[in-house]
Amino acid sequence: MKYENRLIAFIDILGFKEIVRSSEKDDSKIEFLYSVLDYLKSWETSESWSSQLVEIEEDAQKKGVENFDIRDKTNSTSFSDSIVVSVKVENNVNEMASTLIVNLAYIGAILFEKGILFRGGLTIGNLIHNENGTVFGQGLIDAYQLESNNAKFPRIVLSDKLLKQLNYPLETKRNRYPYHQYLERFNDGCVGFHQMIYFQVIESWIEMTDEKIKISLGKIRKVIVNGLDTSFENPSVFEKFKWLKEQYNKLIILNDFDFETKTHENIKLKIRELNEGIHGHNVHYKYTDDFYDSTKK
Repeated sequence: MKYENRLIAFIDILGFKEIVRSSEKDDSKIEFLYSVLDYLKSWETSESWSSQLVEIEEDAQKKGVENFDIRDKTNSTSFSDSIVVSVKVENNVNEMASTLIVNLAYIGAILFEKGILFRGGLTIGNLIHNENGTVFGQGLIDAYQLESNNAKFPRIVLSDKLLKQLNYPLETKRNRYPYHQYLERFNDGCVGFHQMIYFQVIESWIEMTDEKIKISLGKIRKVIVNGLDTSFENPSVFEKFKWLKEQYNKLIILNDFDFETKTHENIKLKIRELNEGIHGHNVHYKYTDDFYDSTKK
């Protein structure tokens, strides 16, 4: 047995303690919690880490989609409110990082619709990670510390060590990999991606219809508005949902065009500022949201 060079993602579910606490008084929360953990558990099978969402990318097609397959190189271990995912890397870090990032964004999007947020750290380093769940190494420590100290908001941030091995600076389109569409440099200097970016990247996929995106974004929008309105006594939680609101509003989602009426319909409705354009001194974002929703009827 020896250490392997692996991509390592350490992911933590936000607000897990509160969900567990509330489940003691609400049986439906127990079922909800179980379904979330069971979903994460399903990703412990290597075959779950499909390259399907990478294969639709032009960048992957030009480089050979078979090079982006991580199924026989991936191990995943979930415990309590955390999940560790690692991918064995040789001389293919750009391909392996692409498929891992795309799948993590997909998992995050699915969980977000259920009201589950996560944050994490993604790095590269020495690790032993077996199929039976045994995992240890400096790479895991680095990923955990990255999540704990740097992620801060519901996002996954990349280590400087990993960024130095990825294809930057990106000077021409032919050198682009799928992960380039997911990663961004945030205002605090960190590089990473949040759960919602999945919808911006994937919206051109033929299987992702405008109606599906509209429904998904509608659910996510409600999660954010509810989070803003249930954090009166917790500024740190409010800060996270305010950050999510800003990231949501920044998403570039094309409007749906109706050829019969020749009009555009917004697939993504913005989350407005508190009391934006209306009278009153209300303290709930939902009040503003409901006001504008009622004016459309």
